[in-house]
Amino acid sequence: MSTKNLGLVLVVDDDPVVCDYISILLQKYGYSVIKCGRGKEALEILKENKIDAVLTDVVMPEITGTEILENIHDNNPDVPVVLMTGHANLDTAVDAIKKGVFDFILKPYKPEQLIHSVEKALKYKRLIETEKNYKNVLEEFNKEIETLIAERTMNLMALTVADRVRNPAMIIGYIGKKMLERKDISEDFRNNLTSIIQETEKLQSIVSDFHNMLKSKESKFIYEDINEVVKSIIPTIEKVKVELAVNLSEKPLKINMQRSLLKIALSLLLRNSVEATPEKGKIFIETHPEENNVVLSISDTGDGIPEETIDRIFEPFFSTKRHSFGMGLPLVKQIISEHLGKIDVESKIGKGTTFRVKFPSRWT
Repeated sequence: MSTKNLGLVLVVDDDPVVCDYISILLQKYGYSVIKCGRGKEALEILKENKIDAVLTDVVMPEITGTEILENIHDNNPDVPVVLMTGHANLDTAVDAIKKGVFDFILKPYKPEQLIHSVEKALKYKRLIETEKNYKNVLEEFNKEIETLIAERTMNLMALTVADRVRNPAMIIGYIGKKMLERKDISEDFRNNLTSIIQETEKLQSIVSDFHNMLKSKESKFIYEDINEVVKSIIPTIEKVKVELAVNLSEKPLKINMQRSLLKIALSLLLRNSVEATPEKGKIFIETHPEENNVVLSISDTGDGIPEETIDRIFEPFFSTKRHSFGMGLPLVKQIISEHLGKIDVESKIGKGTTFRVKFPSRWT
């Protein structure tokens, strides 16, 4: 008898001999079993236990196997149900399919048929759970990324606005000081100019403090393998309908990095390529050493970027996409710059685009 526990199966049959036989057979193959002879009892067991699969006869008193199936489909849709019947007909089959039956077993059946059906049901259950776990992990990852992106985007926007305010303020202050040097201005005008100069100096001081505050939010850098970061973002696009070719260096490619920030940048870069790639298109990801540098390239087979706009794609608020705020690629460039890296782009209309990122292999 197997000592493995392959899952918990609920066996429902009003014939106690059949119920015992199926239970012993399943236990022999490593399954835990709860058995009962009535439909109402089965529904109570389902409420109180984490059942992995249900094996039920169709014809039973009080509640039929089909009614049990309907209840499970409404309340426990991830639990697969296998119906056993000796009176199969088309109407029963169609009704059961509509209610979400996983499989039918016709009586009389061979033991291996029953075991095979239960194995398939449990594999299906595990697949559903794996997919749910994947979705939960992906949702948490996306929430984390969105939060970090929002913070970094606000910082970048604030820095951009600060720069745009500071420069005019400096010019106004400079012009005001030059005008104060003139001898042919009235006292009132001179006083107004002095007030303007003082206010622009205050504004410059505020902007400078604000700029320094944002810049001072430095993250801790650690010497880590960029391949591991790339591997961590690949699952976020695995279900997108594009072909993904990944060729990572066999040897670790370590750089000084702030992992969460770099993960944001590479996720945004990869997402940009995915959005540019048509269904069934291809995306290529590659890493390799190059002298004292580490190189990451992401290529796609999308429409390409027009020559007249390619020089502007890293500008804040610039975008060729509808409903885009134009902060994705500027944020990518900022984070890469914070890692002392450089990003280049090559693109051909109708052929696709390649982003090539180069990092120093180590810096202090």
